[in-house]
Amino acid sequence: MISAESTAKAAWLAKNAPAWSPPGSFRGSVANTSPPASSASLATEDVAKQAWLAKNKPAWDPPGGFVGSSSLAAVPTTANLEAHSDKSPSCEFVHAPLSYFALDRLTAKGSRRSQGGLVDVGDPHDFTRPLAKDSEGRAAQWRGASVGAWACTIGGWDSPKLRPTTETFLVLDGEGSVTDADGIGHPFGAGDVVVLPKHWCGRWDIKRDIHKVWVVHDHPDVVGAANGIVRAVVSPLPSLSPEAQAVPVVEGALHEAPANVKHTIYDVGLTRVGFLSCSPGSFVVVERSTTECFFVVDGVFFLTNPDGSARRCSTGDTVLLPQGWSGLWNIIEPVTKVWIEVGVRK
Repeated sequence: MISAESTAKAAWLAKNAPAWSPPGSFRGSVANTSPPASSASLATEDVAKQAWLAKNKPAWDPPGGFVGSSSLAAVPTTANLEAHSDKSPSCEFVHAPLSYFALDRLTAKGSRRSQGGLVDVGDPHDFTRPLAKDSEGRAAQWRGASVGAWACTIGGWDSPKLRPTTETFLVLDGEGSVTDADGIGHPFGAGDVVVLPKHWCGRWDIKRDIHKVWVVHDHPDVVGAANGIVRAVVSPLPSLSPEAQAVPVVEGALHEAPANVKHTIYDVGLTRVGFLSCSPGSFVVVERSTTECFFVVDGVFFLTNPDGSARRCSTGDTVLLPQGWSGLWNIIEPVTKVWIEVGVRK
């Protein structure tokens, strides 16, 4: 018998069909039962994806769109179709392409009513997929950060319980709003970054099915931060240009002295959120004092661990750099990213 969750997921996918299906998956299916794809079919998939991206832009329009490069040679390799995460105690980064969070790869949680939500508009169902959890034996490196994606259908509900964590998310698609406890509303749409601080409470309203990438930070209370009304923060992606406002990278530049422009939208306690744009060049990082998670809005670059293992990253990717990470950045095309930094800065 088909479960209510499976039915809801199938209905979601019928309305929100992914632009392309990752190799080996069936659009709209709950379980992947297909045989492994051949290398030839995987290459065809990459070409098909690039062709689609050349003709179609996402609901929001960051600099350059969701195309990491105009050349087929820059299409993400098939090895990037699944998330890469460190399985050893070393401080390697975690990486996932946008396809990792495709709608047909999210797990149905069911209706929000069945989960105890105070729903009073519609019958919203939500879906999720984690990338990195603080509970996976990496607490010291993650510094309380967890990363994943979430989707939800149209509906509304009250959220009177104080948040135990700070959540930051980038809206990939959809439209809605969050409302503070005193009735002040904060509408958001595709391309917006939203911060719900610890102890926030209020209301959610989803006007159009939403799809987002989130970072949740579990941290101690910040003295004075919860006095009065705790407000949500909503910010659209700004127009950043390192060529127009060049600020040199302070340490480790190896060639071309890459420049960056940084814009902070939230800085409370151990959590900081903002946007950054960086020009091509290379630089080294030695033992990060904080953990950073970022979403690549535009650009192409390589990250290399101390052991020489490297990963090509491009538009749409999500990356987590743990505290203590050392490595090399090689920026090939100008990069714009949404970043969330947690921990104590040195």
